[in-house]
Amino acid sequence: MLNGQQKPAVTPAAFGKWETLGTGDLSPDGKWLAYSIRRVNTDEELRIASLTGARKDIVAAFGRGPKFSDDSRFLAYSIGVSEAEQDKLKKAKKPVEDKLGILNLATGETVTIEKISAFVFSKGGRFLAMRKYPPEHPSTAPAPTPPSPRGRVETPDAGADAPGATLVVRDLETGADATFGNVSSYAWSEAAPFLAMTISAEGKTGNGVQVFNPASSQLRVLDSGAAIYKGLAWRKDSDDLAVLKSKSDEKFEDDTHILLAWKALEHKYTFDPAATAGIPAGQRIVAFRPLSWSDDGSAIFFGIAEWEAKPEKPSKEAEKDKKSDTADEEQAEVDVWHTRDPHAIPEQKLRADRDRERNLLAAWRPESGAVVMLGADLKEGITLVKGQKHAIVLDALPYEKQDMFGRRVEDLYVLDTLTGKRVKIESGLEYEMGSSPDGRYVLYFRGDHYWTYDIQTGARADISKGVPTALWNHDYDHPVKQKPPYGIAGWSKAGRSVLIYDEYDIWEALPDGSKATKLTNGAPEQIRHRYVKLDPKEEFVDLDKPIYLNLYGQWTKRTGYARLTKTAAGQTVDRLLWMDKSASRLAKAKDAAVFAYVVEDFNESPNYFTAAGDLKDPHQASDTNPFQKEYAWGHSELIDYKNERGERSQAALFYPANYEAGRKYPMIVYIYEIVSNVVHRYNVPSDRAPYSPAVFTSKGYFVYEPDITYRPRDPGVSAVQSVVPAVKKIIDMGLVDAKRIGIVGHSWGAYQTCFLATNTNIFAAAVAGAPLTDLVSMYGSVYWNNGIPETGHYETGQERMEVPLWDDPQAYIRNSPVFSLPKLTAPLLVAFGDKDGAVDWHQGIEMYNMARRLSKEMVLLVYAGENHSLAKKANQMDYHNRIVDWFDHYLAGAPAKDWMVKGQTYLEREKELKRLKKGTTTPVVATN
Repeated sequence: MLNGQQKPAVTPAAFGKWETLGTGDLSPDGKWLAYSIRRVNTDEELRIASLTGARKDIVAAFGRGPKFSDDSRFLAYSIGVSEAEQDKLKKAKKPVEDKLGILNLATGETVTIEKISAFVFSKGGRFLAMRKYPPEHPSTAPAPTPPSPRGRVETPDAGADAPGATLVVRDLETGADATFGNVSSYAWSEAAPFLAMTISAEGKTGNGVQVFNPASSQLRVLDSGAAIYKGLAWRKDSDDLAVLKSKSDEKFEDDTHILLAWKALEHKYTFDPAATAGIPAGQRIVAFRPLSWSDDGSAIFFGIAEWEAKPEKPSKEAEKDKKSDTADEEQAEVDVWHTRDPHAIPEQKLRADRDRERNLLAAWRPESGAVVMLGADLKEGITLVKGQKHAIVLDALPYEKQDMFGRRVEDLYVLDTLTGKRVKIESGLEYEMGSSPDGRYVLYFRGDHYWTYDIQTGARADISKGVPTALWNHDYDHPVKQKPPYGIAGWSKAGRSVLIYDEYDIWEALPDGSKATKLTNGAPEQIRHRYVKLDPKEEFVDLDKPIYLNLYGQWTKRTGYARLTKTAAGQTVDRLLWMDKSASRLAKAKDAAVFAYVVEDFNESPNYFTAAGDLKDPHQASDTNPFQKEYAWGHSELIDYKNERGERSQAALFYPANYEAGRKYPMIVYIYEIVSNVVHRYNVPSDRAPYSPAVFTSKGYFVYEPDITYRPRDPGVSAVQSVVPAVKKIIDMGLVDAKRIGIVGHSWGAYQTCFLATNTNIFAAAVAGAPLTDLVSMYGSVYWNNGIPETGHYETGQERMEVPLWDDPQAYIRNSPVFSLPKLTAPLLVAFGDKDGAVDWHQGIEMYNMARRLSKEMVLLVYAGENHSLAKKANQMDYHNRIVDWFDHYLAGAPAKDWMVKGQTYLEREKELKRLKKGTTTPVVATN
């Protein structure tokens, strides 16, 4: 209340300032937190908070991608431009270029450097490498690939002869810069501050691979030549380096490569496939598979693929005859779709680049010169295990036809990388779970149990036989033979044990299957315990130290964190944080016992809190949307109910702002599948988000999100069985006007919205964004965004139809909204993009044509050029406002807009667009 008066509700004029909290990073010493903010009006900023109070918080407009130096002395970040400025530059066909900000955390001084496309600190943090943009780069050029955990940085391949860009290496202690030209890729060593660079100049003059030591200013040229150098790869924690050097042959297309390696940057080794035996004839070393070292430096792994021979040049007479014969002929443009294709042509087109880069793995041992072929088929997957003495091979080729219409299964092999020999472990496996950190065991899930394979002895063990609870997800209601497992937390040190999940708890199982011990006790309270990986580089779960667990109440939706300490006498689990809110994003500073996490609720904007290891006495480190206190805001409640099948179910209910007890409100029901877990999620009001609960609660609506669970072959019927009793529960609570309830959903939620609107009479209005409407016609369609036919998706995917259309046509008809359209009573608004690649937009046309034939109240909105979700700002705002208009009229009694009553003719729309071009540039539908 303000001076005894109600607070005002949020209106569209205020939406723009609302903030969304982005990811946060702690400095290694735990004294700083950098986090991003993005506003509804698309303005961005980076905030750097001092956690010791030594300095005021620092704000960097349009800052993003922050990285702290290892010594916590500096923070570097990219600086972009506003969305409006981006649009302006693109229209002028000028490049959009980032700047770089370097913040001295001790002094607060910030240095800004123009035109920096990528940057990376050296180990220790004293030096910073900064790459400028290459000359004449397009404004739409992709950003450089970010560094991997091993510090490898490669810029995108812009073509074989593309020039590099200027690279600047700054000594952050002295401020001195070293500048290098034509750098195409670069990578810091983890062992010493050595920077490897590949040079790519115009005409290849001066090309080579160089190593710079910024501490001594020494530059070494390791190799040079009229070639393209790619694929820099340092061995972890060493000064061993490898790179690829291109080599052409006039008889073949593309290039092969010579593999170069240096041990301790001194001893040079060369593998030239043309001069040395090792890889099959007609094959080449490819650059699109990254090089990798074995941990001990004895081997380098690389990829080979077919080296396509150039066609023989025809004689001059033959060439002349060919030109005269074909000069005036129009060539056919035809794709051949065959039912035996393992992948349909649309999928082949989308994955063509990936298929072109398929290659076979091979290993080269520089000391002996030996080369071992490891890959046997271009489609198999090979993963090296720790130590790289062995690899896991997954081969789906025997099951290609089966995989066309169901879940992917594979044969599992273990491969010896020294000899290339492989041993088959399992056939037709669905869940392979990786290997132990010592490289000894392979883990997989089969027959509802976890199994290990001991690479040393060949023994198999059922390691979960001592676990009395189910390890497969019984809530997974897709019609598949093998339900997916709950998963694993990981392996403990040296592969001593593996931590596996059941529904609520964590079990420690020995890899030989001799024992399984429960480490937590969440089942009695139905609290899910899950491991939190605080170090993104960790290779195992260190049970010699306390570990942190995420807590989630299955039926309370409470969240928090616990700390598990394991000793010889047993283990203890201390609950550190447990709240009726959402706690998430737990993180730890690398070198300090400082932790950060985010707390939010529907009526509490997300903020970072920091604390010591016990998470007590937290300090609020951020303050997002402080102005929210000036506005009326709703709150949330978790609702329990039973669906028509008698199953316990839940829903999230969001109250209207300025709620008054005893008054009955209109309500909007939003549906998808399981959605009650958003009960504590903060929602930012936005006129670019079509289904925003914060927008509707601010306008005086209840918003209700019930869970839907399914039975095979009845997705629509299941939705009715879940949603109708959920709505009746709220009506019985006396909160809403039963005659003023609407329903909305998108995609799968839109399908269910259409089904509920055509099979019940409890809704006064409905809105469906990109819905399936006819399961019969859609069954034979294609999911164009990935090119995969819908058949498999329909049977075992989201539709859960279990069997093909012809095996149970009545089930497909029974669950198709178009077949129940005669029963539609609620006015229905449907929206599609005419380039929708997920749901064929003709599903909307079917619904429209049949509703039109039946004289039903329906409006179809078609957004030109849009995919499954609207991407253009003007379209997002238009759709949002039309939804608001729709519900305001049918649920709140506002006057109907003309388009709702009369529609809009093509010529009327044409005139409107002309007026908008002369005046307003963003067509926005006015709303109350």
